Order: sequence, then C-alpha cells, then structure tokens
Amino acid sequence: MPIYIRAGCLLAVTLLASGCASSRTETTEGGPLARQITQSAHCGLTAPGHVHLASREEVQRLEALPGRNLSLESLKKIDFEREHLVLAAIGQKPTGGYSVILGSSEIRSGTLELRVRVTEPAPGTMVTQALTTPCAVIAVTAEGWDDIQITRPENNR
Repeated sequence: MPIYIRAGCLLAVTLLASGCASSRTETTEGGPLARQITQSAHCGLTAPGHVHLASREEVQRLEALPGRNLSLESLKKIDFEREHLVLAAIGQKPTGGYSVILGSSEIRSGTLELRVRVTEPAPGTMVTQALTTPCAVIAVTAEGWDDIQITRPENNR
C-alpha cells in the first residue's frame, strides 16, 4: 500500500476518533458528570421519578423495597466522597420490555440535568406478563450541583 494512502487512512481515523471524543458528555476534573452503573427491570420503585443516594447507609435502605431484584453490592462499593447514586425510575409497568438508559448529563445553573432514554416494547411484541419497575442506576459527581432534573428527549416523550 503506498505511503500516502496509509497516511490518508491514519488522518481519517484520527479525525473520526477526535469527533467521537468531542461528542462525550461534559466532564469535571478527573471524570464524567454521570455514568450508568447498571439497570434493572425490578428496582422496586413503583412511582416514576428519582432517588438520590449520598451514602452507603442510604443504599442499605433500598433492601426494604418490595419487589426489588436489584443487586446492591456493587452500589455499596461507590466512593461516596466523589460520587453519589441516582436511581432514575419510570414507575410500575404492566409487562416486561421496558428499560431506562442514561443518554447525557450536564450541570446548568446549579442543576444536574440527566437525560435518559426509555425503551418500550413495540405494539404486538411478545413480552413477559409480569409487573416490572424499571430503572437505571447512575453514578453522578458529588459536587457542583444543588438539584437534579431528569428529562427524556422530545421524541421519547
């Protein structure tokens, strides 16, 4: 392969990689504002909304939630001096096939804004016939914000 073609490929890969890097969510010193730890179809949170957990003791309180099938062991290992946890829930659903995924995050006017995507089963899709309580578990930076707002993209209601 001629050297100018290899150089052109290298340039294209570099530009593509730098474009991908620039599309990431806002970061603070040493890491991202938010990262998804896990998700579950059975968090036990029957109402839509979020729960902010700032300590291991608050994580332990989740053990009392009825219908919870979310493992708490990995959540207890978070360094709560640096990160807190947010459970973003969509409430109780009549079937399986629902999920919550972190899209992006930013801090605006002291509010940590988390944008999530919710997937729902397509009409006519075979799904489990069981009540579910889907949520995403998100580790967020512990500093730089006073309030949390969770939104969904317009096209995702």
